[in-house]
Amino acid sequence: MITKWRLFIFPSLLGVISLLFIVLITVSAQENRNDLLFEASECWFESPIPFLAPELDCGYVTVPERHDQPGGATIRLPVAILRATTESPYPDPLFLAQGGPGGDAFEVFPLLVSQSAQQLNRDLVIFNQRGTRYAEPSLMCQESFEISAEILSLSDAESDARSLQALSECFERLVNEGIDLSAYNSLENAADVEAIRRALGYEDFNFYGVSYGTLLGLHLMRTQPEHLRSVILDGVLPPNVNFIPNVAANTDRVFTKIIETCANDPYCDSEYPNLELRFFDLVRSLNESPLTIPIRDPETGKRAKARLDGNALVDVLFNAFYLPDSYAIFPKLVANLEAGDYTFIEGIWPLFAFDRSISEGMYHSVICAEDADFDLSDANVSEIRPYFAEGAQGEMQSYLDACAIWQVEQLPSSVDNSVTSDIPSMLFSGYYDPITPPEFADVAAQNLSRAYRFVDPTGSHGVAFDNECTTDILSQFLENPDRTPDTSCRDDILPVAFVDSDALSFPFMAEVNQLTDSMWQQLGLAALFLTGVLSAFLVFPLAWLISVIRKKDGLDTVTMSSRRLKWIGALLILLFGLLALMFVAGSTFYTVQSFFNGLANIFAISGAAVPFFYIPPILLLVAIAISYIALVAWRRNIWSSVYRIYYSILAICAVGYVIVLAAGGMMTVLL
Repeated sequence: MITKWRLFIFPSLLGVISLLFIVLITVSAQENRNDLLFEASECWFESPIPFLAPELDCGYVTVPERHDQPGGATIRLPVAILRATTESPYPDPLFLAQGGPGGDAFEVFPLLVSQSAQQLNRDLVIFNQRGTRYAEPSLMCQESFEISAEILSLSDAESDARSLQALSECFERLVNEGIDLSAYNSLENAADVEAIRRALGYEDFNFYGVSYGTLLGLHLMRTQPEHLRSVILDGVLPPNVNFIPNVAANTDRVFTKIIETCANDPYCDSEYPNLELRFFDLVRSLNESPLTIPIRDPETGKRAKARLDGNALVDVLFNAFYLPDSYAIFPKLVANLEAGDYTFIEGIWPLFAFDRSISEGMYHSVICAEDADFDLSDANVSEIRPYFAEGAQGEMQSYLDACAIWQVEQLPSSVDNSVTSDIPSMLFSGYYDPITPPEFADVAAQNLSRAYRFVDPTGSHGVAFDNECTTDILSQFLENPDRTPDTSCRDDILPVAFVDSDALSFPFMAEVNQLTDSMWQQLGLAALFLTGVLSAFLVFPLAWLISVIRKKDGLDTVTMSSRRLKWIGALLILLFGLLALMFVAGSTFYTVQSFFNGLANIFAISGAAVPFFYIPPILLLVAIAISYIALVAWRRNIWSSVYRIYYSILAICAVGYVIVLAAGGMMTVLL
């Protein structure tokens, strides 16, 4: 410090040069110190499919809470790097940003991109935005998670009031923790991306954002363009379009597109005629006479009672339409609900009702700072169904009510201006996107002079990694962002087949779709019990062979009746094992087939599997007979003690296997 003051005391040319030299060294040292801001750590998340989990370099990048106050409070952002596998990878990585706002990138990207060709030739950098899950601090609202089961049983008004109360409690807690909630916005978010780049030592980079991640990408193009080689926007939300007044119109649009698609499909139209009338009759009926259905929290296993009225049905379906191929479920779901079968709803609803990956605090900090500047009269309700138009202002009011609680600074109005840029951009849209329709991408592209557009004709919300066509287009673009990608593969994208009217659905299919802990537990128990039963296929012949070698018949104990009972018991065990193997083979084949027919079909399997589902009730009867024989053997004290114990273990395994099938709903599929 003394040396610096002397530079000002003696303002000679040498002093000025020395000062400039010191400044340059300081700036250079600061740039070098950026490398120190990445702190390696163990990865903090688990893959839903452990054996497919890629190897990632995980750690944290420390950034200012407010970038215009570099000496102030700091926060830590979680980052995971999937290294390129080629010997000479491209130097420019692909950064991947999740939507929400407040979504968790580590929920989906590690598996999604590890199966993609993008991993081969460049690093993939997955990061969670400030305030989200695993970030420090996180703006997760535990208060809202704790009431997620409670509010399911309440009316709309009661649920809204209880949710606002929980949001208020979360806001007060975070403020009391000293968190500057106004610092968690899109502009700070964009500055974070640039900070991560510097910390990891990359020169230029490519950016991929989905949903809100596209809005973040557009802000990045406007405020931090220097090192951006290219930008990929998937499910585009431009800053000059406020999505909130358009929710009703977009909801109406997606239902219209799905209903029209069914009407234009000969099979769907014949199997599910008058779909629009039937659906809205169902909505009206449920609003008049709500039902209570059980749904299960996939994380805790606890069951909750959910109030299913027409509005809840629409909300669940709207959220379901975010999922790939989900429109193919819709007609079958309507038919099932008409028949009193709620399996689909029971399976889909928990995906949203118990989602613990979203940072609600981050969501509201972003929305309330950037998108809450609307009036109720801004609702886009022209030329949409009265049902959706009537609820539009109520939906908009819910945002205003939340932002009245979540008091944050408003961003300047300039953030709502369209983004003008010549950075090469690839804009993806899904035809069935419920929240960011292709028209939004058209708006964004107007001022992007080097933008390419692609609409996936079967896609929903986020399509870039959905199929071979979109991933190929993405690869072409990254390979050479200055060349127009060949999008002719669009003609090869086949429509997803609507779920058959005779398709079978049962609770375990929902477990498979969610990859829940319960699913793995059920599969593990089923495998354990079945392995126990199948051991008889080795033990029985081996025991018989040993008895022959020892010149014993191995079956004779005391009486002919005990010998006969032993033979019957052994045959029943072998029958159980053979039937169980047939069921496993058949159900697995059709489940896998359904998956490859489209993700939507994972909630149901082809009606061709019907013969295999006659097997579980037969297994139940056989297990009862096996258990009865085991009890008789103990009561009569027949056979050897070792054989009685072994046979009892087999009986327990048979009963256990049947119980697992019953827990998955596979006993009553045909009822």
